[in-house]
Amino acid sequence: MRPLISIKPICAASIILILMFLTSCSVGYKNDGKEVTWHTWNEGNGHNSRRVDADPKTFEELDDDYGRDKEHAFYRGDIIKGADGSSFRVIDKSYAADNLYVYVDGELIENVDPASFKVHSYRLTEDKNDFYWDGKALNVRDKSSFEILKYISGENSSWGKDKCNGYYLNGTVIPNIDYATFHPIDANRPVQSGCYAADKHRVFFMGKEIPGADPATFKVVDFYIGQDKNRAYQKGKPTQIKDYTKLTQLGRLMYSDGTNIYDSEFHILPDADVPTFEHISDNWYKDKSHVWWSNILVEGANPTTFRPVTVTSYAGGTHSDFNYGKDEKNVFFQDSIIQGADPESFEKRDFPDGDSWTVFDRNRVYQGKDSPKLREYLKKKYGK
Repeated sequence: MRPLISIKPICAASIILILMFLTSCSVGYKNDGKEVTWHTWNEGNGHNSRRVDADPKTFEELDDDYGRDKEHAFYRGDIIKGADGSSFRVIDKSYAADNLYVYVDGELIENVDPASFKVHSYRLTEDKNDFYWDGKALNVRDKSSFEILKYISGENSSWGKDKCNGYYLNGTVIPNIDYATFHPIDANRPVQSGCYAADKHRVFFMGKEIPGADPATFKVVDFYIGQDKNRAYQKGKPTQIKDYTKLTQLGRLMYSDGTNIYDSEFHILPDADVPTFEHISDNWYKDKSHVWWSNILVEGANPTTFRPVTVTSYAGGTHSDFNYGKDEKNVFFQDSIIQGADPESFEKRDFPDGDSWTVFDRNRVYQGKDSPKLREYLKKKYGK
């Protein structure tokens, strides 16, 4: 039996040295009295620094991102255009202000009062005049009764209300809601779009009423997809699908109810043979007679021999391509034939000296660049 390798514990002095090294390379400003510099560090590039066009005698670091001197304000080493350095201050980690304006991540927010500005979260802020979501005014009518509505889980939704109106937090005002029953609609899945809400009279998608939708039976059944007792809705639009839960999803883009094939917008796919229709991979589909790229018929493709082009990485992994496919006669980019391309030798690879992915056959390069490593590969494989 081989002896176990003994690993010595790291001493306190070593830990201190490591912490000192990491601190010396941390993000932020450095001012040695002669020059101000901005420092970054990441695992890929290590430590980097650059000069900041600031006066070192009056420069003040406000936090890791913001700084100021007697004239200018700075965000991550860059001058914030138009900001007044003498009155510039940090309100919250991402938000700052001078006597005239408010800024988020160094960018100006228009028409906000800096004296009364408050930060509730990164996305929700307010001043004496209004509430703001991602810096956009919500046009709240009654600030004293305004609230962000929550899902059953307790998480904030994309909806709000006051005693007068409902609000979708892209700035859409919804008048004449039933205040007591207005609520966001939870999805019965971990990931939800958060785009549906209802009161006892109406259903809404992104702040717009869905005519004819039944609020008593309306549910969110998938991302952007709603269902009531009458039909399914895609992004708030009524579809011909009566019951979404009875559909079988084929890949990401198609559905079947046993009678028809439907695309992602629930339009019937013409000419599809339901019993033989199948998902090949990614955007590619076929039946006994046809091939489709997404919902577009690929004219001239032979479904018996068609296959997506294999993508091979320099590290050795492979997967099927979303956009390139081939049969025994032709190579296709989405639904179009690539004239003159050789299906037998057509490939997609990344070479260490190439330009990202290189798409080629033995005769020419279609995407990327002709590199020495590609030439070496072709010579080895085809003797060219």
